[in-house]
Amino acid sequence: MPSEALKVQGTSIKISQATEDNVDVNPLPTMVALDCIGREIQYQGGTSTEIDTTTLCSTAKEFMLGLEDPGTMSVNGHWKQGNPAHAVIRQAAKDKQPRLIDVEFEDGSIFRAVALVSQRQWSAAVDGVVTATYNFRLTGPTKEIDPSGT
Repeated sequence: MPSEALKVQGTSIKISQATEDNVDVNPLPTMVALDCIGREIQYQGGTSTEIDTTTLCSTAKEFMLGLEDPGTMSVNGHWKQGNPAHAVIRQAAKDKQPRLIDVEFEDGSIFRAVALVSQRQWSAAVDGVVTATYNFRLTGPTKEIDPSGT
Protein backbone atom coordinates (compact mmCIF):
# COMPACT_ATOMS: atom_id res chain seq x y z
CA MET A 1 0.00 0.00 0.00
CA PRO A 2 1.46 3.42 -0.91
CA SER A 3 2.04 5.97 1.82
CA GLU A 4 -0.46 8.76 2.26
CA ALA A 5 0.67 12.37 2.40
CA LEU A 6 -0.68 15.84 1.79
CA LYS A 7 1.42 18.32 -0.20
CA VAL A 8 1.87 21.78 1.26
CA GLN A 9 1.78 23.55 -2.13
CA GLY A 10 -1.84 24.46 -2.75
CA THR A 11 -2.54 25.22 0.92
CA SER A 12 -4.34 28.51 1.42
CA ILE A 13 -4.77 30.50 4.64
CA LYS A 14 -7.19 33.39 4.97
CA ILE A 15 -8.30 35.76 7.72
CA SER A 16 -11.60 37.65 7.90
CA GLN A 17 -11.50 41.41 7.50
CA ALA A 18 -14.36 41.94 9.94
CA THR A 19 -14.61 40.60 13.46
CA GLU A 20 -16.15 37.15 13.72
CA ASP A 21 -16.74 34.79 16.65
CA ASN A 22 -18.45 31.81 15.00
CA VAL A 23 -16.79 29.00 12.99
CA ASP A 24 -20.21 28.04 11.56
CA VAL A 25 -20.93 31.46 10.02
CA ASN A 26 -22.67 31.17 6.66
CA PRO A 27 -21.90 32.71 4.28
CA LEU A 28 -18.25 33.28 5.11
CA PRO A 29 -17.29 36.92 5.71
CA THR A 30 -14.94 38.72 3.34
CA MET A 31 -11.52 37.10 3.75
CA VAL A 32 -8.00 38.15 2.73
CA ALA A 33 -5.25 35.66 1.91
CA LEU A 34 -1.97 35.27 3.79
CA ASP A 35 -0.73 32.91 1.06
CA CYS A 36 1.81 35.29 -0.49
CA ILE A 37 3.31 36.45 2.83
CA GLY A 38 3.03 33.11 4.65
CA ARG A 39 5.66 30.38 4.41
CA GLU A 40 4.79 28.09 7.31
CA ILE A 41 1.66 27.46 9.38
CA GLN A 42 1.95 25.83 12.80
CA TYR A 43 -1.08 24.66 14.75
CA GLN A 44 -0.68 23.62 18.38
CA GLY A 45 -3.79 22.11 19.95
CA GLY A 46 -4.41 23.03 23.56
CA THR A 47 -4.48 20.79 26.58
CA SER A 48 -7.71 20.10 28.45
CA THR A 49 -7.65 20.58 32.20
CA GLU A 50 -7.34 17.33 34.15
CA ILE A 51 -9.99 17.26 36.87
CA ASP A 52 -9.09 15.00 39.79
CA THR A 53 -12.16 12.89 40.62
CA THR A 54 -10.42 10.55 43.06
CA THR A 55 -12.51 9.61 46.10
CA LEU A 56 -11.86 7.75 49.34
CA CYS A 57 -13.05 4.50 47.71
CA SER A 58 -10.75 4.86 44.68
CA THR A 59 -7.94 2.31 44.28
CA ALA A 60 -5.95 4.61 41.98
CA LYS A 61 -6.08 8.26 40.90
CA GLU A 62 -9.10 9.00 38.71
CA PHE A 63 -9.58 11.90 36.31
CA MET A 64 -12.03 13.57 33.95
CA LEU A 65 -11.08 16.04 31.27
CA GLY A 66 -12.36 19.59 31.39
CA LEU A 67 -13.22 21.91 28.53
CA GLU A 68 -11.35 21.63 25.25
CA ASP A 69 -8.66 24.27 24.70
CA PRO A 70 -8.54 25.13 20.98
CA GLY A 71 -4.83 25.99 21.14
CA THR A 72 -2.67 28.38 19.14
CA MET A 73 -1.57 28.96 15.56
CA SER A 74 1.48 30.71 14.15
CA VAL A 75 2.14 31.86 10.61
CA ASN A 76 5.75 32.48 9.70
CA GLY A 77 6.53 34.40 6.54
CA HIS A 78 7.27 37.88 5.25
CA TRP A 79 6.65 41.28 6.88
CA LYS A 80 4.95 43.43 4.24
CA GLN A 81 3.10 46.55 5.39
CA GLY A 82 1.15 46.98 2.12
CA ASN A 83 -0.25 43.44 2.09
CA PRO A 84 -4.02 43.33 2.85
CA ALA A 85 -3.66 40.38 5.27
CA HIS A 86 -0.86 42.15 7.13
CA ALA A 87 -3.17 45.18 7.49
CA VAL A 88 -6.00 42.99 8.87
CA ILE A 89 -3.63 41.34 11.36
CA ARG A 90 -2.31 44.74 12.45
CA GLN A 91 -5.90 46.00 12.97
CA ALA A 92 -6.90 42.82 14.84
CA ALA A 93 -3.91 43.22 17.16
CA LYS A 94 -4.97 46.81 17.80
CA ASP A 95 -8.72 46.29 18.31
CA LYS A 96 -8.28 42.93 20.12
CA GLN A 97 -11.34 41.51 18.34
CA PRO A 98 -11.57 37.93 16.99
CA ARG A 99 -11.22 37.08 13.32
CA LEU A 100 -12.03 33.91 11.43
CA ILE A 101 -9.00 31.90 10.22
CA ASP A 102 -9.61 29.48 7.37
CA VAL A 103 -6.91 27.02 6.21
CA GLU A 104 -7.74 25.03 3.09
CA PHE A 105 -5.43 22.19 2.10
CA GLU A 106 -4.74 21.00 -1.45
CA ASP A 107 -7.12 18.04 -1.01
CA GLY A 108 -10.02 20.41 -0.22
CA SER A 109 -10.09 19.73 3.52
CA ILE A 110 -10.50 22.79 5.76
CA PHE A 111 -9.43 23.76 9.27
CA ARG A 112 -11.42 26.74 10.58
CA ALA A 113 -11.04 28.63 13.86
CA VAL A 114 -11.81 31.93 15.53
CA ALA A 115 -8.57 33.65 16.52
CA LEU A 116 -7.20 36.61 18.42
CA VAL A 117 -3.89 38.13 17.36
CA SER A 118 -1.71 37.59 20.41
CA GLN A 119 1.62 38.74 18.95
CA ARG A 120 3.26 40.08 15.80
CA GLN A 121 7.00 40.11 15.37
CA TRP A 122 9.53 40.74 12.64
CA SER A 123 13.19 40.07 12.05
CA ALA A 124 15.67 41.59 9.61
CA ALA A 125 19.15 40.25 8.86
CA VAL A 126 21.82 41.19 6.35
CA ASP A 127 21.45 39.58 2.91
CA GLY A 128 17.87 38.52 3.54
CA VAL A 129 14.27 39.67 3.63
CA VAL A 130 12.28 40.99 6.56
CA THR A 131 10.55 37.97 8.07
CA ALA A 132 7.49 37.91 10.29
CA THR A 133 5.71 35.68 12.77
CA TYR A 134 2.03 36.19 13.46
CA ASN A 135 0.76 34.40 16.58
CA PHE A 136 -2.92 33.65 17.11
CA ARG A 137 -4.75 32.45 20.23
CA LEU A 138 -7.64 30.31 19.09
CA THR A 139 -10.87 30.78 20.99
CA GLY A 140 -14.02 28.65 21.05
CA PRO A 141 -14.53 25.44 19.09
CA THR A 142 -12.56 24.70 15.91
CA LYS A 143 -14.02 23.05 12.84
CA GLU A 144 -12.48 20.49 10.51
CA ILE A 145 -14.21 19.85 7.20
CA ASP A 146 -13.40 16.71 5.23
CA PRO A 147 -14.26 17.06 1.52
CA SER A 148 -15.18 13.36 1.30
CA GLY A 149 -17.95 13.85 3.83
CA THR A 150 -16.50 11.38 6.35
